[in-house]
Amino acid sequence: MFIYRVFTTLLKYKVTRKMLQFTKKSRLCHLLVPMLREWYEKDFIFQYPTVTFLGNKAVTGLDLLQKDNLMLHKPLIITDPVLIKTNVVNEVTNQLKKHNVNYVIYDGVQPNPTTAIVENIVLIYQKNQCDALISVGGGSAHDAAKGASLVLTNHKPIRKFQGLNVTKNAVIMPIIVVNTTAGTGSGATNVAVITDELTHFKMTLVDKNIQPHILVDDSELMLGLPVKQSMWVGVDTLVHAIEAELSTSSSLISSIYARQVIHMVYQYLPQVHQKTNNLQAREKMAYAEFMAGMAFNSASLGFVHSLSHALSGTYDTPHGLANAILLPYVLDYELRYYKATTKIAKIGNFLGIDNSNLSEMEQAKNCIQALVKFTKSLDIPMKLSDIITNISRRDIKHMATKAMKDFCGISNPVQFSRREVIRIYKNAISGKFDNILLN
Repeated sequence: MFIYRVFTTLLKYKVTRKMLQFTKKSRLCHLLVPMLREWYEKDFIFQYPTVTFLGNKAVTGLDLLQKDNLMLHKPLIITDPVLIKTNVVNEVTNQLKKHNVNYVIYDGVQPNPTTAIVENIVLIYQKNQCDALISVGGGSAHDAAKGASLVLTNHKPIRKFQGLNVTKNAVIMPIIVVNTTAGTGSGATNVAVITDELTHFKMTLVDKNIQPHILVDDSELMLGLPVKQSMWVGVDTLVHAIEAELSTSSSLISSIYARQVIHMVYQYLPQVHQKTNNLQAREKMAYAEFMAGMAFNSASLGFVHSLSHALSGTYDTPHGLANAILLPYVLDYELRYYKATTKIAKIGNFLGIDNSNLSEMEQAKNCIQALVKFTKSLDIPMKLSDIITNISRRDIKHMATKAMKDFCGISNPVQFSRREVIRIYKNAISGKFDNILLN
């Protein structure tokens, strides 16, 4: 376990990854590859929630579970102060009241959940002798719940769980995730992102033991999400699918999900933008979010998320918004590399772009230009300076350092240096592209 943790830590640094690429034909790497496959569990495990309820009125599935085999006695409901004032949480508690199930509510979740929030959840869970975790909301609530489950089961501070499968004990309480957004994919994944308040570093926890047991994707619960936030999380879904497709860990199964999601988001998110109570479009986005989560749960993500995590940890930027802005700048910079260009070119096909008789470079440029036009049509800002004023050079350097340590970048199609990450941040701040031309 010690060697495993050391190695996964070293993988965060470019020099380690470059050395592995350089020595890929050596006996050492010949022996190492099977170990990596076992550790990353990409070749023989496709993990997903045990039970998933999708579609309108899906929340009523909790009633069926309690009646048949769930048998909750005192769950802790985890949500935020905004949702607690709406009818969304009541939809969940009504299912519990049918069976006279007592419950406790924690409504202190904030965007980009912190170590302090996780610690508060743990204390409340223990004080009230709860037996399950039900998170109601978006990725912030779900990540906080999953982080708390690790602490409660393994009895260590949340900071100890950064990395890949570092826990010894399986989570003993049910984790039930009720989505109110269509974007993060957290309900379908074994990933949680928690901000360390001391360092402002967004820790990525990837662990098979925090895969939710039950997922509820009820599109009716998403109707109250404002259009602005709906667009941010909707493009977040698109980023998940694109990065899963570009990932070096992608597979036939993850690609099937990712490609369908790219097509669906491109088709249905504009319909939500035009009419927020479009239930059919909301339902399609709920399915897209779920499939995107399945895709990146298997294939992992890339440097868009690494840069986004560092940005959000520093400026508390909404995760979906950060991803939406950074996506085209990361893809544009990757056009320097043939391997990435080939993959980006193919994504244009799933967007419905006619790329016949064009070179791969032109196809890739058309793809990125289409993505820029797409996000712009959804009233999403085009550069970081539109949402954050006076980003200092010092902060850019600090964010680049954090991004290089972020776990998501390991599966990016190309490996950036810290200098290249700084360049991407500067481009995203100024709105400059190195390769594509905008109309």
